[in-house]
Amino acid sequence: MNKTKKLIIDTTFELLYKKGYCATSIVDILKVVKMTKGSLYYHFPSKDKLVAETMEHYIESILISHWIDPLTNTESPIEVLVEQINSLYAMYANKDVFLDVKHGCPLNNFIQDMSDKNEMFFKYLEGVYSRWQESIEKALTKAQILKQTKSDFNPKMQALFIMSSVEGSIGSAKAFNRLKTLKDSFEGLTQHIRTL
Repeated sequence: MNKTKKLIIDTTFELLYKKGYCATSIVDILKVVKMTKGSLYYHFPSKDKLVAETMEHYIESILISHWIDPLTNTESPIEVLVEQINSLYAMYANKDVFLDVKHGCPLNNFIQDMSDKNEMFFKYLEGVYSRWQESIEKALTKAQILKQTKSDFNPKMQALFIMSSVEGSIGSAKAFNRLKTLKDSFEGLTQHIRTL
């Protein structure tokens, strides 16, 4: 990806994350990147194409690096799942990272704000959720096979519960605008995971 295209995508992501799809206009993006509409449309033929590429760039990297690769390449799935939840909290706690509890979860924000605006957005976001759930489900199944779990449970249902709990925890922290809410909620979730 060239430097100009990356600047446009980074700017668009930040604006979408903070303001939402409907409240972010092409003019808003142009003001930050300091370019003409023609220059922007040279790289992206429409706002929807720009938003789609922005989501794919950011969401894909987070999904793969945080939820798929670590859970695929481990012999300790339960511990790695707990580590990933704790490291997600650390990202929200780190002021140098783009995540902020007052803005919530980018993925959840995109789903709430954009999935009903365009079939392409809906299909992409549905696919992200499906792959995230599948990754956790496979990790939990592997933990059962390796006899690292304490109970008989349905991995698919637990994967959905864990994902929902992650998103709900971030949503609660956003509602209260408190990092401690996220910490407490994630601690409850990791305790639950360790009882499986």
